[in-house]
Amino acid sequence: MLKVILKKLFEAFLTLLCATILIFALIRMAPGDPVELFLGHPAEAALDKQAYEVKAAEMREQLGLDQNMAVQYAAWIGRVLQFDLGTSIQTGGQVVEEIAQRLPATAMLAFVALLIQVVLGLFLGAVSAIKAGRPPDHVIRLACVAMASIPAFVVGLFLLSFFAVTVGVYEISSEVNAGRLWLPALTLGCMGAPQFIRMMRANMLSEFGQIYILSAQARGLDRKRVVRHALHNALLPIITMIALSLTALLSGAVVTESIFSWPGIGKYALDSILLKDYPVIQGYALIMVALVIFIHLFVDVVYALVDPRIQRKGEASVEEVA
Repeated sequence: MLKVILKKLFEAFLTLLCATILIFALIRMAPGDPVELFLGHPAEAALDKQAYEVKAAEMREQLGLDQNMAVQYAAWIGRVLQFDLGTSIQTGGQVVEEIAQRLPATAMLAFVALLIQVVLGLFLGAVSAIKAGRPPDHVIRLACVAMASIPAFVVGLFLLSFFAVTVGVYEISSEVNAGRLWLPALTLGCMGAPQFIRMMRANMLSEFGQIYILSAQARGLDRKRVVRHALHNALLPIITMIALSLTALLSGAVVTESIFSWPGIGKYALDSILLKDYPVIQGYALIMVALVIFIHLFVDVVYALVDPRIQRKGEASVEEVA
């Protein structure tokens, strides 16, 4: 087991290293000049051209943008190793502190939304599989198609209009509290639930066709116990989907956060991208990539613990490489 974990850690390190190079290069290749966006056009800034150029040159030197990309990358990685993601061009604040202020709000929203997705997905998916071909199955599948076809911003705006304006039970503000959490979480949960429902239904139906289930039914085993055995084996692929959904939610549900004025990192990142705030974009992307890698590493370890076959296969592959 230790060999498998060490192998996964090495792969995660290489992935993160390649990701830093891609993040840095892609951001620099994107059109636009952060200095010009910050200072504005000379005419708009009420500066003559010469004074503007001097100010722009000073700012580029201060930000290190006057160096070549290799030097800039090395300087950035050096600061990252010291847990310093730089200073925001627009606000002048430390990127680490600004992300840390907004990350709890997004994490809170992501975990509650994920809980809603998993509960709805497992329950409705199991019901759909057990009642396959019957009215409950048709209703659930039709609802999944409808929810998957409607854009997130439409659902968000409809729920906001209904609960905040029509019913008046939701407060429109930019505060982070439990009273404002439930509606954006419900929006994200309902939008992400169909993929869990479809996968759970497909896994359950696949398990129902396995020999061990057919043998159990032939022996007259209680239907609840048969369903319980099928449910246990159908849950393993769901672990991967939970990890994928969690990383997507943590990376910032930009649309939902914007609609409900939820002060998370998604909206913060979007504003920074529009303003070409390099340090913020780089810091945000790096943290999100690291989170994705860590969560998938954790899932791989959980898989190995839950299914011994994966552990033996991983150890065999490590021995072959050695």
